[in-house]
Amino acid sequence: MLICFWIASPDLRKHFFAQFIRVKAFDRVVLLPVLLAILLLFFVYSYFYFPVLFDKEPLSVGKAQYIGNQELTTAGEILLLGIIGPFSEEFLFRFFLIVYLPYLALYQTFIKKPLVTKKNVNKSISKPFIFLENVANKVYYRVFEMKDKKLISGWVILVSFFFALVHGPDLYSFPLYILPGILFSFVYLKYGFLASWICHGAANSFSGIVNTIFISFLNGT
Repeated sequence: MLICFWIASPDLRKHFFAQFIRVKAFDRVVLLPVLLAILLLFFVYSYFYFPVLFDKEPLSVGKAQYIGNQELTTAGEILLLGIIGPFSEEFLFRFFLIVYLPYLALYQTFIKKPLVTKKNVNKSISKPFIFLENVANKVYYRVFEMKDKKLISGWVILVSFFFALVHGPDLYSFPLYILPGILFSFVYLKYGFLASWICHGAANSFSGIVNTIFISFLNGT
């Protein structure tokens, strides 16, 4: 569905390719995202297994979390968890919800000429619409021109909150999903879609290995 949407919209493709790689540096786009993914895994698994130190069960994973499918081969698992799944989620939650949807809502809906406040407004237009247009102009300017960190950070946290919710966590396991969402979002904003895709894919791919390390450590082996 996402690929069909991407193919059907020339404007979306233009923005996607423009943000695919923000920084042309191999270490920032490939190596750093992998390192951040591994550090993230050690942090979230430390939180996940923390109750075990007090003779409790580890936290539960989200109800919508993919935990493996015996019908898939190892290659299929790698393709799904390391490439296809991360691409779909990064496209939806990072590219579309963080950048493209706000751009459509602010620029295409209200703004005809960016950064120019209309002086001669048709009096037949209702005051609420004029108010929304002025707000949209200000928000567009602060986000897409001034790169206001407070507004962007707030939107990133909100989208990451939604990203966590769709995985079906409970109250205690919620940090296991919102923290990766925030990390992937800022990797995307800083280095581009490819970097966040690699970071997400690496986190999924190395998750089992890091989990095995924690289990061995807790079992004293």
